[in-house]
Amino acid sequence: MLRILLATLAVLTSLLPTFAQSSADTATVSEIVAELKAKTPKCVVLILDVSESMKVDDYNRKMHEAVEIILKDGLVEGDRAILYTFGAGYKKLFDETPQTPAAKNKLIAQIPLRPEPGEGTNIRQPHHEALKLAKESGKTPFIIILTDSFNDPPKNTPTAYTEYQKYYTVGKLDRYPTTPENHDYESLLSWMTQSEGKTYGIGVEILPSGRPKERFKVAPKAGEAATPEPTATPSPSKPIPAKEDSLPLGLIGALVAVALGGAAFALLRPKPLPVRLTGGSGGARDFDVRGSTTVRLGGEGAAASLDAYPIAGLKETVATIRASRGQLTLQPQPVRQARVYHNGLPLEKPSPLRYGDEVRIAVLDTAGAVLKENRIKVSDPTKTF
Repeated sequence: MLRILLATLAVLTSLLPTFAQSSADTATVSEIVAELKAKTPKCVVLILDVSESMKVDDYNRKMHEAVEIILKDGLVEGDRAILYTFGAGYKKLFDETPQTPAAKNKLIAQIPLRPEPGEGTNIRQPHHEALKLAKESGKTPFIIILTDSFNDPPKNTPTAYTEYQKYYTVGKLDRYPTTPENHDYESLLSWMTQSEGKTYGIGVEILPSGRPKERFKVAPKAGEAATPEPTATPSPSKPIPAKEDSLPLGLIGALVAVALGGAAFALLRPKPLPVRLTGGSGGARDFDVRGSTTVRLGGEGAAASLDAYPIAGLKETVATIRASRGQLTLQPQPVRQARVYHNGLPLEKPSPLRYGDEVRIAVLDTAGAVLKENRIKVSDPTKTF
């Protein structure tokens, strides 16, 4: 009976609704387009991740839409547009100065529609090449990196792995090799931060140094655990005859149902997912999130609440963190005085939340201008990175 119940519950669980991540980063892209239009002539270099990990959460389509919008609306006559794609290696798809809408459409037609096969991700090499071209152009430089921020050493591709080691210390994202390539990369990063241009990240944070903030994949995913095997109850070799004074069958069935329900609850009761939030006015605060709890971001009394993280300047809750089936979910709340982004994308629908993610909360005035930005980091308090 217990196995049947567990199987039934598994089927029902599989039918529960899941939430897809929000569509292309139209709000952030529109901000980028507005800044691009203010400068001309300029050199716009787009660096697009086409690695296998971009299949997750429909990232490839969202990034394709973002590139298309930037090319259509962010360029004016005399602007140079360059597109690099990358995974374990990289390639330049075009380097043009489109003068007409038709010319822009030809460039848009070259944007990959799906990720490319292969293992490994090297963001820094195409970024280095982009910086070289941007400096050589003599125009105001703008670099836009579109990626899910995951780093994956291409160990199964010897040539790509050799190139990877010119920019990375294997296993460490914050230790840089003493190679000529990395030295030149760092020099160009410094030049870019002092130029009149800017580096943008869509799906990835750009650090003050100009580097994209990369992260390693975590397996298994946060909060996931192997499902325990149900313990089999030995059956007697022969059926036991019922006694005349035994309980009525209806009562027996009810007791069995109660017992099975209790056993199922004990087995299926979700374990709390530990979460540490840092970067806001609340400093570092830890929470245990399970299906019956909700962590609020901002809101009245958040500073003194055990289930909320305070955000300076916000009296309303702008988003909530929930747990379901071993997965954290970030859900937006309708608030006029704030704008919420998840890993650079506007939070418009419930979105999966993982360790290493960033939640950016912009506090707005009555006219919609940004007064202050809060960059909230999500991490696992049980681990030391």
